[in-house]
Amino acid sequence: MKEVRVALIGTGVISHQHMERYGKISNAKVVAACDIDKKKLEAWGERYQVKDLYTDYRELLKRDDIDGVDVCLHNNLHVPMSLEVLKAGKHCYCEKPMAASYADAKLLYDLAKRSGKELSIHLDMMFLPQSRVARQMVEAGELGHVYHARSVGLRRRMRPGLDVPPPAFSRDFITKRWAGHGALYDMGVYHISQLLYILGTPKLERVTGRTYQEVAYNSGPAADAGMEVEELGVGFATYEKGLTLDVIESWAIHMDELGPAFLVGSKGGLKLTQEDVYGRSLPNLKFLTTRGFADVDIDLKTASNAMTEGFLDPKTRFLENDQTCWIGYLSGELEERYDTAWLALQTMLVSEGIFLSSELGREIQADEIEALSRSTAVHHQETEWGEFHYDF
Repeated sequence: MKEVRVALIGTGVISHQHMERYGKISNAKVVAACDIDKKKLEAWGERYQVKDLYTDYRELLKRDDIDGVDVCLHNNLHVPMSLEVLKAGKHCYCEKPMAASYADAKLLYDLAKRSGKELSIHLDMMFLPQSRVARQMVEAGELGHVYHARSVGLRRRMRPGLDVPPPAFSRDFITKRWAGHGALYDMGVYHISQLLYILGTPKLERVTGRTYQEVAYNSGPAADAGMEVEELGVGFATYEKGLTLDVIESWAIHMDELGPAFLVGSKGGLKLTQEDVYGRSLPNLKFLTTRGFADVDIDLKTASNAMTEGFLDPKTRFLENDQTCWIGYLSGELEERYDTAWLALQTMLVSEGIFLSSELGREIQADEIEALSRSTAVHHQETEWGEFHYDF
């Protein structure tokens, strides 16, 4: 089994989840890390026993013994740093969202294609057994003509850096410069991409939507506390062949439930639910259809059945999550390629459509989104270790 040598750029909150997963992949070895916060970096290195630590990413990228780099930075640094990684001739795994604008994401996607290196974006939910089974059912025609889907994400009051204060989350999460956007890009990317994956990544035609920042913080406007991004995004998208998708994604809203995500067709529907497996609540599916005059509901038990699937087909271990899939592909053990970058780009298209529609106060066409999207990525960064200029 070929060893894949990985470096991380960014040792913040999300890097710990990444490290936990690498620890479970036998042929993945994290050999270096980089962060401009030296104190945090050194503590991280001690925790994970990684000795090669850098405060200048350029020095890390000079190494020829690193196969791939995992980018764990804020949204508006995803594209500039991922481009640097690809230009250095290394494979890249990047946190979600792909960028904070469609224009930036498209630039990254196109360069990755030309580079010949593997670009993978952290879209975890497409690798759930729930998603895999749902996609298979759609492809097999078991739902008939699928005509509508709903993407849902609820956090009642969990604005990072605000309701969940530092050090758990920094205020960078709610700034235009570093984050670019809020709830719709932070968590909505998971839910929207999951539905688009299940639906076979259909072609977008048009979008209408609104974004909001209405819930008070400490009895005053959240903006007064530094909140520069949306806490709620809602949208309605029309895709090819009459398919529609409605979206609601919240960081803060005065509501305790929004209902489940689902997709419906002429022969049946799928509701995304939870299944109790040995005391753990895991993603599941419920199939709703009719037999004659009777309504029929079927619990598909996707989580527990996936355990059996693992015994029957050992290769399903590469689909446990997107990091496992990335390493499996780089090592040559997994032949099938999962183009998470393309799915991430299509997710960016509808997400930015919601923002542009909100700004313009009207429905917006897919080609308009591409034409109106502008780069929001960071091109220049000042650090105590020097100035970083990202050339793109």
